Amino acid sequence: MDNNLRGMQIGKKRTRDEENTIMEEKEELDILIFIINFITMIVGASYHHNYRLRDISWDKSEHTHRRSIWMQTLESETTSIELLRVNPATFKKLCGILQSEGGLVASRNITIKEIVALFLHILGHGIKYSWVKACYARSGETISRQFHVVLKAVMKRGKYYIREANSNENYQDNGKWKFFEGVLGALDGTHIQMTVPFEDRARYRNRKGDLSTNVLGVCDPKMKFTYVLPGWEGSATDPRILGEALHRRNRLKIPSNKYYLVDGAYTNGPGFLAPYRGTRYHLNLWRGNRPTNYKELFNLRHSSARNTIERAFGLLKKRWAILRAPSFFDKQTQVRIINACFILHNFIREEMTEDDLLKQVDEELANSLDIENEIRDEENIRAIRLTHEWTTFRDNLAMQMFNEYQAR
Repeated sequence: MDNNLRGMQIGKKRTRDEENTIMEEKEELDILIFIINFITMIVGASYHHNYRLRDISWDKSEHTHRRSIWMQTLESETTSIELLRVNPATFKKLCGILQSEGGLVASRNITIKEIVALFLHILGHGIKYSWVKACYARSGETISRQFHVVLKAVMKRGKYYIREANSNENYQDNGKWKFFEGVLGALDGTHIQMTVPFEDRARYRNRKGDLSTNVLGVCDPKMKFTYVLPGWEGSATDPRILGEALHRRNRLKIPSNKYYLVDGAYTNGPGFLAPYRGTRYHLNLWRGNRPTNYKELFNLRHSSARNTIERAFGLLKKRWAILRAPSFFDKQTQVRIINACFILHNFIREEMTEDDLLKQVDEELANSLDIENEIRDEENIRAIRLTHEWTTFRDNLAMQMFNEYQAR
């Protein structure tokens, strides 16, 4: 009986292994087809650049044919995700929204799908116009003009995708967030490298020596951003930017009975629940350890929930390579591109239920050694201040968690 059972288990395992092997071979074949098509396009574009452009009598139909082949290549699931960072269904819906609600208009010579594709291609890989010219067989002037047209259309839809957090949302069914009644999400800053004029470099140089903008981001437990403030100099501190966000016209609004989870760089005050300083916090430091008191348990659960903003930032930068290195655009356009990437992030979170990029982000965060936060020492809330009431609120919440934890 045991031998039969063991034989069945081995048979099932072999079947699973065979299925996995078939899937892997299919993915490898898709990638190989994409590489062959891509190389063909590049070789053709190089030939045209070196020889045909010198001939005034070149045939426009060759360009049209090459573009047609390229756009057909992008209809593949694997190629679409690799190059445009979205699957074909999401790409099609985005094109429709930008056309019907973003004011995007096709012309006799260029389609909506093509200009949205080249836009996503540039954001997804941070490539220069010369590469896009080779793939889409378009002039640099056309690519530049259409890039800014699509950028404007995406920005026009921004307010519909980056919306204020729902203060009535209940997260009691969420394993990480159920311990924090009244929470709206998590808040933090992230640095995105920028190219700035020489006279601005001192202000934009961050403490690591890079030129960057410090972007304030706020997200809900579903990893959708509810508030974004880009454009601040890299030398600006997170608390300073948060203070500005609470007072500007388009300010971050926090009802007086609600709060966001923040890291140790921020003050633990009304609207902002910070961890205990001087107590183990970073998730990676909890491997093989169990909490022994109420502060440690609070920090463990706080870190587990607040990790959502780290995952959201990680996914944003993983998808849009243009955010991982300085670009050739002017400063104002770079800020608009950053905003556009946040908008597209939220759109994709709504449309793509399966996202392999998030798995990669989680693996990278799990192996991360960056524990910087361990050592960093009216109707709507408008200021960040340390109060006895808020300190007591945190202590009571932490002790309640620990008592329930011990009881279990």
